Amino acid sequence: MLMISLYRNEPRFNQPYQLLTLLMDMDSLVGKWRYHHVQMVQRMIGSKVGTGGSSGYLYLKSTVSDGYKVFADLLNLSTYLIERKYIPPLTPSMKKLLNVISKQEISENNEPK
Repeated sequence: MLMISLYRNEPRFNQPYQLLTLLMDMDSLVGKWRYHHVQMVQRMIGSKVGTGGSSGYLYLKSTVSDGYKVFADLLNLSTYLIERKYIPPLTPSMKKLLNVISKQEISENNEPK
């Protein structure tokens, strides 16, 4: 995950990075939904017992914390990021190993023969 984030501008890692970003966005949206759901439950049933015998509002309120995030590891990934100027560039052999096609190679392959 860290390599994908560090080299997100490389063609090989761009789509995986977008996927990771969407997963983090989805996690944030679920958190927002939980918060709004807790507010609605408080207005509707107050501190009555909830469905399934739960404590209702108090239980739901506890689920809004970071402990209930699905992709907490992804959200904490920025802790390990370093400045771009310190990220070593991928060598040509690394790019070949990753099967990354450069723009120049694409244009050369599309030229009529």
